[in-house]
Amino acid sequence: MKHKLVLMAFTSFTALLAIEPTAYSADDRIGGIQLLPGYKHEKLQGIDSVVGRIVNPKGLTIHYDIGGIPKGAIRFGGSFIDRPVKTPPAQLRWFKQQMVQGEPVHIAYLKNDTLLVSFPKSLPGKGINFSAKVKTPDEMADVLLMLLTFPHSQAAKKK
Repeated sequence: MKHKLVLMAFTSFTALLAIEPTAYSADDRIGGIQLLPGYKHEKLQGIDSVVGRIVNPKGLTIHYDIGGIPKGAIRFGGSFIDRPVKTPPAQLRWFKQQMVQGEPVHIAYLKNDTLLVSFPKSLPGKGINFSAKVKTPDEMADVLLMLLTFPHSQAAKKK
């Protein structure tokens, strides 16, 4: 099972280029991520960061937290922390990092089936963390296929 999940993670990077143009777009709050059919974006209320989730009625939920506290704002929590990088090695199944559209991406798959994906430099002065409880290889592929469209959307806006 572990080998299948690792294989799915690697093949998802290449499959990213094959997302159909019928994929739905989340709003600019999370960089215009291309959602797969059946998924929807839900904005939530955060105290000191932008939070929300991407949900599928079948159960998969991807949570996100856009960190970085504005200058002069009251700090209730911490600032952005690159969760995949900061995860203790004893909790990891694997950790990978890659450049996608010129942006660093850090991905950690934990022993408790949590997938952490971080874009530490995608938003000026902020970073973004995504997390999802991944139970099957198909869920792993869905999460990676959607989230890896994030830096592409950001790069397109810079042009």
